[in-house]
Amino acid sequence: MEMEEMDLREYWEIIVKKRLLIALVFFVTVLSVTVYSLLATPIYEATTTVIVRDQSGSSAMMLFDPTGGMGKNSTQNYIQIMKSRTILEQVRSTAGLDDMSIASLEKRLTIQPVQGSDVLKISMQSPDPTEAQLFVDTLADIFIEWNRLYRQEDRRTARLFIESQLESVSESLEMAEEELRIFKEQEKALSPSQETIAGINQLASLEASLSQVQIAKSETTERIEQIRTKLVEQEETLISSTTIGENRFVTEYRARLADLEIALSGAKEKYTERHPSVLALQAEIADVKEKLTEQVERVIGTETRSLNPIHRELYASVISLEVELMALQAREAALTNLVQESEERLSSLPAKELELARLMRDAKVLEELYIMLRTRNEETRIAEAMQTADVQVIDSALLPENPVKPRVKLNIAIGAVLGMFLGVGVAFLVEFMDTTLKTKEDAEKLLGIPVLGQIPDFDLIDNKQRRRFFG
Repeated sequence: MEMEEMDLREYWEIIVKKRLLIALVFFVTVLSVTVYSLLATPIYEATTTVIVRDQSGSSAMMLFDPTGGMGKNSTQNYIQIMKSRTILEQVRSTAGLDDMSIASLEKRLTIQPVQGSDVLKISMQSPDPTEAQLFVDTLADIFIEWNRLYRQEDRRTARLFIESQLESVSESLEMAEEELRIFKEQEKALSPSQETIAGINQLASLEASLSQVQIAKSETTERIEQIRTKLVEQEETLISSTTIGENRFVTEYRARLADLEIALSGAKEKYTERHPSVLALQAEIADVKEKLTEQVERVIGTETRSLNPIHRELYASVISLEVELMALQAREAALTNLVQESEERLSSLPAKELELARLMRDAKVLEELYIMLRTRNEETRIAEAMQTADVQVIDSALLPENPVKPRVKLNIAIGAVLGMFLGVGVAFLVEFMDTTLKTKEDAEKLLGIPVLGQIPDFDLIDNKQRRRFFG
């Protein structure tokens, strides 16, 4: 304890002895920080706020539920897209910032999500306050337009596909109705029984559902191919459907999904949509789809090495569409089995009655399909015309009046603390580098002989006596 007090006393004596040096270092440091802060170029920051709206409900306007959107993490994905080279180049050109590099713009740009919400804050720092305001507003406008066109392209693709299918179904319906009319004229006395009509209606309903699934499957396949084309344009490697399909877990989930779809189709023939058995099967199908999506994401995630945010978004679309395609294939297999069973029950009819049943079934299936396509065509056409971006500006950027950098008061406070520590450090460094003899122990250690006596510091003794006398 006595030794510790001695050490602390020595440290304090060093600080007192070197107080002028410490004060000088402190003053120089604070002065340097102050001058730098006052002379540094002021930096202004402009901020605009946008919100990412959930438009999952708008997919009901499509022919089939298109899951090729932005994926689960749309907010984080949008942040990366706004920082992408494609978007920043458009912003630089529009805002007239051609003298600045993309790397410089990205360094000055900050995009932060507001925790617990879908709100994004887009900030830009620049020596020119007008430039900062113009940049963030332009970035928000260009990204919203990009997002609108991106989503509108989905609607346009669906509309064009539906129109092509509608034309084909319309021609087939005319031919089927004409064949039925001719057959009825030739066989005037022929009339199907009530049981036959019921079987025809059941078979027609199944085939109509099967045709819808097949069209949905074709539409999904076409959209996947379109996204693959865009991925090639991004100069990145694309994971093929074969790679996904060969995964053991994906295969197991697909088989399970097919079994559930068959069970669901059978249950819907017996029960209503709200029956517990139907609801339980639908819930299990949804669970298998979710697990299948996670597995496909894992497969693609381990295969791709892309860091391009737009490329990653296209991959998210491929993931969702591949899962949707697998579900449609499973449902197609289930409906095909049910159609075959219904056809076998009708095959026992007499030849002419069987032919009449076939013609009636074909006409009814095509009629239902035609009505469905006409309805969906109008819906997609309206949806395409009304489509807006799912990103909207909440607050536009205001012209910043006060700079955010340099923060003079904070810098001076930090400089004062730094100057104090630096001054004390320099004082101890100078003291420890002083090799002069200070104590009798230093002399004995250096000379190797004992000290017989020492001359006291009379000035120090006089000072102590005076302090004792006046104290």
